[in-house]
Amino acid sequence: MRKFDLSSNLEYEISLVDNIQEELQSFIDINYSYRKKVFITDEIVDFLYPEFTFLPKKDSYRCVIKPGEQSKSIETYYQIIRFLTSINVDRHDLIIAFGGGVVGDLVGFVASTYMRGIDYIQVPTTLLSMVDSSIGSKTAINTEDGKNLIGTFYNPKAVFIYLKFLDTLSDKEFRNGLAEVIKSAIIRDKELSDLLMSKNVYEKDILEIVIRKSISIKKKIVGCDLRESGERQLLNFGHTIGHAIEKLSDFSVSHGYAVAIGMAMISKAYYKLGAISKETHLRIINILKKYQLPVSCEYNEEQIYQEVLKDKKNNGDKINLVYPKEIGCAVIDCVSRKDLKNIISVACR
Repeated sequence: MRKFDLSSNLEYEISLVDNIQEELQSFIDINYSYRKKVFITDEIVDFLYPEFTFLPKKDSYRCVIKPGEQSKSIETYYQIIRFLTSINVDRHDLIIAFGGGVVGDLVGFVASTYMRGIDYIQVPTTLLSMVDSSIGSKTAINTEDGKNLIGTFYNPKAVFIYLKFLDTLSDKEFRNGLAEVIKSAIIRDKELSDLLMSKNVYEKDILEIVIRKSISIKKKIVGCDLRESGERQLLNFGHTIGHAIEKLSDFSVSHGYAVAIGMAMISKAYYKLGAISKETHLRIINILKKYQLPVSCEYNEEQIYQEVLKDKKNNGDKINLVYPKEIGCAVIDCVSRKDLKNIISVACR
């Protein structure tokens, strides 16, 4: 049986597995004695994998939510809490987040707050959630004022990654996840960037290498800075503008596509301002275009600026922006509101 342990100094196990049901059941049986197991998923995943939403033992339950970013809401959060109380879930039970980034973020927040904390496991089903959102212990829900404004840092007991789930992804959703892979390459791994440019990531062997490298990058950064006080902020490359675009579009622009636009715009601005080379800027644009990811948006500088001001990463009158000095080496730039407005203005020209 093939199983890759990808853990580092994180406090939980991250594994690529061949048989997800067998590995999940074995982990539960060996490590813990949970009474109830509650799968929380969305309607799309539940339709695709109805046989997986129950473990082959009694006292298993499922809760199915609407798909999409709109479900990362206080309303859906409360619906799940009411469901858990209706079946008398307590601290001796287990929640399993079975889905993409929305499900993982939302369920993690539920687990971190229900009865002041209950165990949960992440079983990501999309490329984006496998390489990014399931790793790092961030949980969140959105409000009408911004993305991920309510959240916690809360470790899952484990993350199980089963690559066959990717077989059901649409090409658009696959590219949505590739944006986070590209981000990891730009900020930390030139070799991964070269691989993405020279090879076909749709080939199974190449895809597994790409996923493993992306996970390794994130777990190393997160392992050194769980609460995002330093190096972990590098993972926000493209996200400050990306989150603004998501919100402006009422989440019709997906996370990965918005981050791609954010990376392209920040790269353009810092190139125009003389901080990075033309070669680095064009490399970023070319890799995004290779995978048919967008590099611009319809929103103007004032719209984007006003949304960025609501970003949770703001620190008084300043905000940290991430840009790549070169491929594989990103830095954090603490800018004033005036400089921020100028950067966004340059990026929008």
